Parts: sequence; C-alpha cells; structure tokens
Amino acid sequence: MENTYKSKQYGGRSNLSRLLLLLFLAGLQPVLSSDGETPGLDGDDDDDDQEAVKISCTIVGPDYVTVGVPSSVECFSNCLMMKTACSYSMSLDGQIAKGQGNVLAFTVNNWVEELTVTCTVTVEDTGLTATTTKQLQVLAGPVNVSITGPDLMNPSVSHTYSCHAYCRPSCIYAWKTDKGPWIGGQGNVISVTPLEMDNSKMLICKATNSVSGLFDTATRNIAVASGPSDVQIKGPDVIEIAKKYKFVCTAECLPSCRYVSSVDSQTVRGNMIEIAVDYPLQSVTLRCEAQNIASRRTTTAVKTVQIAGSDRNLSTRPEATLAVLLLAFIISGAFTLM
Repeated sequence: MENTYKSKQYGGRSNLSRLLLLLFLAGLQPVLSSDGETPGLDGDDDDDDQEAVKISCTIVGPDYVTVGVPSSVECFSNCLMMKTACSYSMSLDGQIAKGQGNVLAFTVNNWVEELTVTCTVTVEDTGLTATTTKQLQVLAGPVNVSITGPDLMNPSVSHTYSCHAYCRPSCIYAWKTDKGPWIGGQGNVISVTPLEMDNSKMLICKATNSVSGLFDTATRNIAVASGPSDVQIKGPDVIEIAKKYKFVCTAECLPSCRYVSSVDSQTVRGNMIEIAVDYPLQSVTLRCEAQNIASRRTTTAVKTVQIAGSDRNLSTRPEATLAVLLLAFIISGAFTLM
C-alpha cells in the first residue's frame, strides 16, 4: 500500500508539471498557491474573474481638429471582456457631453491652441470607474486667401506679388501662372515678368495648412500694358479753303493713352483738332503722338492733307506762305504730356 500511495503522489506531481509546462508554452503564466495548487483550474466562478480584472479605457480619434470642420472621437473599454454593462461620460475641456454613449461628436468654432477630451467609464454593477484623457491640437484655415500686388503689369518688367492666408499653425504656399505648373518653395512671394505679346497674366495662389493638408486658392487676372499700336489720324484727305474740318487721333492702348496733336509747327494737347485754311496751299501735315500712360511708350502717326484748288499760281500772293489759319480746339481727351 505504501508503494502504491507513493506512486500516486509522484505521478500527481508529474502531471502537474506537465500542465504547467503546457501553459507556459501557450504563453500563460499561472500563479501557484502556497499549497502547490493552480488557482482557476478548479472552476472558480465568473464574479471572482471580474473582480480580478481592472477596468480600463482609451480614446481613439484624430490627434488634431480643424476650426469649423466636424470631428469625433470614440472611447473604448474592456467592459465587453468583463461581460458586464458599462456607462460612458465624455467631456471636451470640462464641458460634459451626455447622451452620446462612447462617441463624442463636436465642431470647434474658435481657435485655441489645444483641447482636452476626457472619457470616464463606469461599471454599472460594481460602480468601478476608469478615466483617460487625450490632447487634441486645434488647427485653423486656410481661410481668407488673397493676392496683393500691382493691378497692372508692364511688358518685360518684373513685378512682385504676395499671397496671404489665415492659418494655424502655419500655411505653405504654391503658385501657378496661366496654365503653367504649380511652383512651390518660394514662400508666399512670387515675381512675374510678362512678355511683349501678353495681354494679361492669371495668378493662382494655393495656401495649404502645414498639418492638416487642407488648402484653398485665390485667383487674380492682371492686365498687361500694351500699345500704343495702330495709331491713326482719322479725317478727310482733302479739304477746301475756308471750311472747318475735324481730325481725331486714335490708338489701341491698355490701359489708355494720352495724345499730343500738331499741325505743321503748332501743337495742342488732346486727340482731336479742328482746322480751317484761308488761302490755297498744296498741303498741310498733321502729326499725332500717342503715349501709354502706364508704360510711357510712344508712337507717332503722320497724315498729309491736300488743299483743294492748290494747283493755282500762288506766286502772285507772296503772303500765301503764311496764309494758313489754324483753328485748334481741344474737344476731348486733353492730357498733359509727361
């Protein structure tokens, strides 16, 4: 009997060692009681297991939120593993948000540096609680994107433009000219030199929040000064003695041109004159100078007007060489030539 008893005793210890080895290989680390027994293997009830597990919770969601953009975070706990009912209470910087369960949805209306989200989970049966917090960085923008710079460009001249936007913490900028590619790395400033054939340049600035990647754009269509071109003196090619005739100087200019008109050696400011000849002459010469008010470029047109009846013998009238009576009136477009 004694040998048989010892055989059972040693056999029992051997079986227990094998069980502990299997548990260890499976990644479990059971704790032995003082009498060498393994707790939890003899059918302990679920209440004891729940009391042995500590309740915990965590907040899942973005690390930043943007002013004006709806956001949400969610709180998770180990209540499901404990097989017990839990209730949640969530707050945003101390403002309790009830009735939303474990989800907190909100929209930040004003920029602050950061917000604190707090979640408290409570086991309904035992009253055990756990609390955790999460810091959210608050971003803003880009909003109010604008481009500042000259309203008019001159050909072959460099012009500087800057882009501004409200951003928190900061914005990065990229530029696009007409149908060209986006160009970055120049900060919020760009220099543009239009070509002679350009009538306008379209500038597009894109401001991008350096953290969120949200972006907005601003566009400006800027005129390029052109002309004067196609300068003409409009009026009759032949005039009669003792009659008034009107002549108008025109040119294609952007933004506009100022004019100086002259007949022979007499000059008036403006693009319109009236003349009358008292005595027969072979011809008179009209001249118009058009100057772009922005680029200061100047172009001149010349028109020779014949006098009807100028084939008569003028030698009997020695004073005829001075017999041109100029009636010059500034009708419109009177500018001071700079």
